[in-house]
Amino acid sequence: MIGVVLWTDYDLRQAVIWCEDHGDLVYYRWTALDAPPALSKGDCVAFHVETKGALRLAGDLRIIEESQSPELAAKLVRAEHDANLQPPKSRSKATVMSWEDARRDPLYPNAGEAEGKEGELSQAGSYGVPDVRPVGGATVVSFPDKKTREARAQTKRRSG
Repeated sequence: MIGVVLWTDYDLRQAVIWCEDHGDLVYYRWTALDAPPALSKGDCVAFHVETKGALRLAGDLRIIEESQSPELAAKLVRAEHDANLQPPKSRSKATVMSWEDARRDPLYPNAGEAEGKEGELSQAGSYGVPDVRPVGGATVVSFPDKKTREARAQTKRRSG
């Protein structure tokens, strides 16, 4: 595995490494006998990963490039802070629900108007489902319930 050293402490003989797989951080501990060459924040390192309990531990560590990304730890802290300031942006503003749920949902615009049109062919061509189009820019992606699927299948069988 390859990673970048985020933190080192020579008194404690420890380092924390951010990995290329963007998984949990990897911890590296060394003894006085196997002390690595001078590790610094931002060094790019290669190592083997071993999982013990909930920790990922590095072994056979070697430096690939010194001081490759000394600012990485600060960038990660800033990125986390920025991410917490804004809600996640969705690519879609659609709501997915069954036909029946859409008819009953009070947040679905015009849901009350649908009750009297049960079983009619809607203008959109769906059988047994009223053509209730949401207003105000809402998009509802509805999937047919069992009753609607059966009605559609019967119509297809009759038509050929």
